[in-house]
Formats: sequence, C-alpha cells, structure tokens
Amino acid sequence: MTGGALGLTTNLISLERGEGELLLVNAFHMRPLHVKRGREKVKRLLADMAAHGGTAESCAAAFAADAALLRLFLDHHILVDGPEVPGEASVSPPKTRMTLYLLLGESCNLDCVYCLDGPATYERHGRGEMSPEVAFRSVERCLGEVVPGGSVEVAFFGGEPLLHWPLVKRTIRHCEEVLKPAHPDKRIHYHLTSNLTLSPPDLVEWVMRYDITIVCGVDGPPDIQDRCRVNRGGGPTHARTAATVRRLVEAGARVTLRATIHSANHDRLAEVAEHHAALGAVSSLFVPVRPTNSDRDIFPENLLPDPDRIVAAARDLGRGARDASVPEAEPYKANLFPFNDFTTEIRPGVRNVVACGAPHGTTFVVRPNGDVYPCIYLVGQERYRLGGVDAGLSRRPLDDMMTAFHVDNREDCRGCAWRYACGGGCPVMSLARDGAAEAGSKVDEYCRKVTCGLSRALLGDMLWA
Repeated sequence: MTGGALGLTTNLISLERGEGELLLVNAFHMRPLHVKRGREKVKRLLADMAAHGGTAESCAAAFAADAALLRLFLDHHILVDGPEVPGEASVSPPKTRMTLYLLLGESCNLDCVYCLDGPATYERHGRGEMSPEVAFRSVERCLGEVVPGGSVEVAFFGGEPLLHWPLVKRTIRHCEEVLKPAHPDKRIHYHLTSNLTLSPPDLVEWVMRYDITIVCGVDGPPDIQDRCRVNRGGGPTHARTAATVRRLVEAGARVTLRATIHSANHDRLAEVAEHHAALGAVSSLFVPVRPTNSDRDIFPENLLPDPDRIVAAARDLGRGARDASVPEAEPYKANLFPFNDFTTEIRPGVRNVVACGAPHGTTFVVRPNGDVYPCIYLVGQERYRLGGVDAGLSRRPLDDMMTAFHVDNREDCRGCAWRYACGGGCPVMSLARDGAAEAGSKVDEYCRKVTCGLSRALLGDMLWA
C-alpha cells in the first residue's frame, strides 16, 4: 500500500450464485475471495468503503466494527490505493521452453472444409519438402534460444507430416545422435500433428521408442468426421484414422484427439468426447473453428457453430470433468481442453496481457525454405515473417504483435475487468474480426462470443470450483 485514497479495483470480477454466495476476484492479482453467505451485506459494505475516499487507516477507523472484512478486501486487492499497471510487456522472460513447428511440407492428402492453410500463403498443392539441413539447423537454433535446463518441443507439422515420414525419422536421429550430446543441459521432446490416415509400418515403433506425443483431428463419429475431414477429391477418412489411432493406443502411445467445433457437431460435444474416449485418447481438445484461413478468406457462415451452444456444452463437459460425485466423470474427463487449461490461470500472480506465447518468441514455425514465423496461422504473411533460420531474426514483428494484442491497448479489451484473466483470447480471432466488416456482422459476433463468452463462462466456473 502507498497510503493513497482507497477505491474499488477496476479489475473486479464479481460472481453470484445461490441465495447468498459471492465471489470477488481482482483479475490483476487473481486471488479469489469467497463469501459463503451474507452477499448483500458484504456488497453494501464494500460499496461504502470504496466511497469513503480515505486511506486504509481512516477507513479502518470509520468502519471499526468491520475491520476484519476491510483487511480481507485489502489482502485480496478488492480495495486498492493506486492504479494497477502491468510491467513492460515487450520485455520477455528467459526462454525455458520453445515449440518448433517444422512444416516438413505444406501439401496434404486431405481437403478439410475449414483448412487453415490458404492457397496463397501455404503451398497446399506443392510437392516441396524441407531439406534435412533446414530441419537440423532449426532445432539447433531453438536449442540456442532456451536457457540451460530448458526444453525444445519439435513438432512435426504440415500439411501432413506423414507424407514426409523418412524426414521425420532422419530429424529425430540427428537430434538423438548429434544435438542432444552437444546440449546435455537441455531437453528435446518430439510431437506429431497428423490426420493419421497414413500409417507407415514402423510408425508405432518410432512413436514408442522416442515417446512422441500425437495430436490427431477427430471431429466426432463417422457421420461428422466424414462430412468435414475428407480425402482430397472426396471420400471418407474416419475408418483409416480410427484404425491408426487404435493401433497406436494398443501399443501404449499417448494420442490426443482434437475436435474442431463447427455447425455439424456443436450440439454433440458430449458425444464427441465419449467417442474420443472410446478410441483410447488420453485427452481431448475442443477448439471452435476460426472463421478465416491463413489467407484471411472468410469461411461460409453456415459452417460457423452457435457460440451460445458451445458455451453451454463446454460448461456441461467441464462440470462433468470436475465433479467427482458424478459416476461417469472418469479421470479422462479431467483432460478436456479448454477447461483444464484455464485451471492454470486461477492462482495468485498469474497475469495475462496476451493470450499466447507467440509475441514472446517462444514459438517458431519454419517453412520448407527456412522462413520463420511466430504462428501457424500467420505463415506466408510478410509482416509477420521473422527472417530465415540461417540469418538473423527480427524482433520487430513480435514487438508489433505485443503492442497490438496487449489487452490494455485493444479497444475491445481495455475496459474489461476480465482482460488479465483471459489475455484477450487467441489473437487470430482478433485478426478475423478485423476483416468482419467485409464478412458481415455474424462473423464479428461469432468471434466476440466464442472468445469472450467462452472465456468468461469457463473462467467463472473454474473460480467457483
């Protein structure tokens, strides 16, 4: 405390439930104060203390009978005596972990209706492949970025990385035989994002030997999957994907299944989660479809899900994941993203001025030609190119992103009390909203609701939990 006049924090989240419960949270400090009963009395006292206009000492004298409550308001930063402003956001902390997306090739054997790869920014139908040398130097570059004791996750990406399976294996061999011995104080993990319609004979052997984690897109049972994730030229994909998933799971591999939420499955999320569990997934990702691809082309409006349905279904799934008294709340359900992800935000000292690590430079996306970008959705957009993996990388695009997406700089965030809890949501949704004037108000409303509405609902439930 500085001894100034007390006032109510401008970052106050106030939640009510039942006949008398109240939850007060200063999102700048994230230390919830739970009032189990007597909500109206506490609200009146808080308003009176905030209106008093004096220092903490004078307020304590004026409200001597409620000194204990005043101390709670002060300890939980519900009443504060000065502005709450985060430190310089562009000064990134030391890098303890980096994620490297290697776009081994940018073509794919599928033609999903909502593919993020725009034909102008990605070479969707090209035959180019990253050279082994670019892959090796990319990993080495990232190892040089992290501090001793840090780790690099090498994510094999595309396009479809299993179209380049020999390169995956060659890169892993180089990491194991050359880079790990050269950097004994740092760790390398391997990850594969794949549609798993391809199944090389030694896939399971390599996944198990090198503990490769896997994410695969499964939007639901066959009637959903085969409508949205189709072969190039048409045709179903679910059967082949499911067969590869089962083969991996039976061997003990950790497979996460990712459901893109769209109009074909937005009212069947519980069924999708059950389908993932039946296939043997260790966890599920539920990610609302973004309304644009990397070219900033707007997808058809009839593809967009109903944000209100998403919020309702996500809250139901989240409650089931947390409620140990519900028999069907198996341990698996604790691994349903995004509700499990929000649990990391509910602790003192957590403050999110942006919602992703890209502006901090903790993510490198390397194209086959060696160009480096901070996000898979920004590939091919020159203003976000950091440089080449063999050359000096510029921080200018990162600093520009940090400035543009900092919650205190965004017109749609700066007046919101929740902003330091959610960080403003995925910046790509904000970029999509920039183009909403061309697409129409429905896209703008969708981006706003699926970002703000979902974040508030899930964060609120987590605070109560």
